[in-house]
Order: sequence, then structure tokens, then C-alpha cells
Amino acid sequence: MSLAEHADFDSWREQLIRLGGSIHQDEAPPLDDEADEDQQAGIQRYLEMLDELEENAGDLTGPQVEAVLLSLHALDDYGIYETAYGVLSQVDPEVLGKATAHVLPGWIAERGDHDAIASAASRVAYSEDATRHFLGTAQSWSDPQRSTVLPALSRWFREDAAWERIHSALGGTAQPAAVDPIPADWPADWITAAEAFRSSGSVTGAWLDEGDFESNFPRVLALLELEHGQRWREVPDLLNPLFVRRRNMLPAFGAALAALPAPRRERILAAIERARADTANALRELITQSE
Repeated sequence: MSLAEHADFDSWREQLIRLGGSIHQDEAPPLDDEADEDQQAGIQRYLEMLDELEENAGDLTGPQVEAVLLSLHALDDYGIYETAYGVLSQVDPEVLGKATAHVLPGWIAERGDHDAIASAASRVAYSEDATRHFLGTAQSWSDPQRSTVLPALSRWFREDAAWERIHSALGGTAQPAAVDPIPADWPADWITAAEAFRSSGSVTGAWLDEGDFESNFPRVLALLELEHGQRWREVPDLLNPLFVRRRNMLPAFGAALAALPAPRRERILAAIERARADTANALRELITQSE
């Protein structure tokens, strides 16, 4: 689809961006029947516009791809944006890389770091060609633009190693890959849990007693305190059983963290924050609440 196929590209672009941001949020006041009908019609039109693009996604121009990226907003999309991601996945890598670099500083400056743009931009990180053209275009960023984007890239890199090349090229700091020895005097089940986590990322050995869930805390805290090398991104996963299925035990875990000597507690929080800042912030809140 060429720009010439749209008699008024600016009008088409404005409509796509507006409709992409018109998704009613669950926490907002309920819509009346007429407003809900209008909103559903708007979503349907948004999807139709994306479907039209997908028919010739490999031939999309930079301005068209930029419009798709700008149609993604910092909101809960309830799966609607999957169609946009599908279009972006088929775009020529050179066009995708350049368009994403053009859009990203302004998107983040206006809307913040959000999973909507992170998911879209990840198509660049997984393509060598798109990455090369992204970085070539990003060379023209001003210092304020680079400063705006880098914190988001740092978060994305913490969550996905595919961002390493872009993150490093734009001045991001590499994460340490140190490996602490597993203490020989640990109980056998603690050693087994550490070895399983390092070999496969398994966290089941950290939480052996479902009946007395709190009895697992010393083992989990000890595992969190160690440096696990290339598994550093997965360290917060050790807390998944707690955050996912036993949230009622979070206050008790916060109290256990608060009771640790400050150096131990800060090592644990730093290891978690390195990979998942929101989880570290949640733990700090729990510690404050327990004091």
C-alpha cells in the first residue's frame, strides 16, 4: 500500500492514531449503550485499517509504519493491539528499524515507558537488519532524546536479552554476570535448589513445603542473596510461587526481609531490582509496612 492510495494520508494517519487510543478502560465509568456502540464501531474500524495494511505489509512505507506505532497508546489494549503487532512483524526490516527509531523518543517522552511500545519495538531487537537500521537512525538523536529512551531500553534489556546490542550501543551499562559459589555448609535441599535454578531456571526446589509455606522463606532468601551469573534476569522468578499463588503470605515475607541484617536485605533487593524493578519496589513497600 503506497501513500498515494490514501487520498488524504494525514487524515488517515490521524484516524488510525485516534482509534488506537479509543479503547475504553475497565476502570473508567461504564459507557451508556450509545457510547459503547460507538466505541465498538471505532475498534472495528481500527482493526479494519490494520487489516488493510497487513495485506501488503512488506511494502509499507516509513510514515505508514510510524502511524501504526503511534496508534499504540499507553493503556490496556485487551489484546486489540495484537493485530498491529502482526502488521509490524511483516514490515521490511530496514523500514521497521528506521521508523521505530524515528518514533521512539517522542512516544516515550509523551506517553512514558509502556508495554505497548515495548512489544512493538521488540520486533526490531529480534532482527539483525532492523537493529542495524535502528541504530543508524538513532545516531541522529539529541542528547535529551537519548536520555529519554535509555531508561526504557534498560528495562527492556533487563527483561529480554535480545535488547543487549541496542542497549549497549546507545550507552547502556552491561549487567554483571558474577557467580557466587554455593556454600558447602548449606543444607542439602538448599544446595539442590540452587543447582536446579542455575542449570534450568527451575524454582520448584525453593518452595518445598506447601503446608508450612513460611518455612520456605530462609531457603528462598538465601537463594536470592547469591549471584547466579547468566540467570540474573530470572532471579525474581524465585518469588513467583509467592506472588502468583500465595499472595496472602506476602506480608509475612516482607517481615522476614525486614528482619534480615541490612547488608543481606540490600543485596537481595539489589539482585531483584537489577532484573525487575517493580518487584523490588513491591518488596520495599512490604518491608515498610512490616516496620
